Amino acid sequence: MSLFGKKEEQVVSESDVKRGLKKKEFVFYYQPEFDLKTNKIIGVEALMRWNAPDRIIPPDEFIPVLEKSGLIKDVTDFLCRETLTDLKTIQQKNCPDAVMAVNVSAAQLQEKSFNVIVHKVLEETQTEAKFLECEITESQQMVLPEMSETVFQQLADAGVAVSIDDFGTGYSTFKYLRYLKNIKKLKVDCDFVRSLGEDARSKTILSAIIKMAHDLQIPVLAEGIETTEQKEWLEKNGCDYGQGFWFSRPLPLDQLIAFIEKK
Repeated sequence: MSLFGKKEEQVVSESDVKRGLKKKEFVFYYQPEFDLKTNKIIGVEALMRWNAPDRIIPPDEFIPVLEKSGLIKDVTDFLCRETLTDLKTIQQKNCPDAVMAVNVSAAQLQEKSFNVIVHKVLEETQTEAKFLECEITESQQMVLPEMSETVFQQLADAGVAVSIDDFGTGYSTFKYLRYLKNIKKLKVDCDFVRSLGEDARSKTILSAIIKMAHDLQIPVLAEGIETTEQKEWLEKNGCDYGQGFWFSRPLPLDQLIAFIEKK
């Protein structure tokens, strides 16, 4: 789920990114994911932010630079290491089964070192593979299904969970479901949830997605839940999990811990 709206276009250079990495300006916020029936936290999604000196730079500005420059490999290690270390803290706060969901880019999936890095960090942080979930944004039109299937299988063989993010926004939605096995979660794009109260067709589409996913034995998470009405409709219509401002905004680790301790 994209956390940032569109702003006036500003160019981010490779040197800017290198400086930001060196000065440790990249930080993580975490947005909890909830079981709609029990309202219990099932996991958190890691959202990377760049706290540059002049502004907070959204991922859609710096991720392409990381991919083009090859720095994405360094970020993969940083991403896994930092988030899985934070997961240990989260699990100790009455969330022992919480999963850490991280967004994985097309460039990361095509790097031969990707699985090596994941396995290494899992081992070094002493984290069971089942507690790491790699989110693949379906709308990226990222890689050929055949290549994805290989990467997915490698992750699945290691016990890592894989989910499809922003489901329903890309050109190859159903092709992915046909080719990709071992999908652990389908995250429905927030646009469908946002239009629930104003467009009857959105309800029909969401109902169909939930039924189709369940027929494939894939749980469904609805993104962008902001109202009680949305939450209740989704729960009534069989959606398994939810995420959005109705539950919690993305939070830095210390605020997330405080949020968990209050529940």
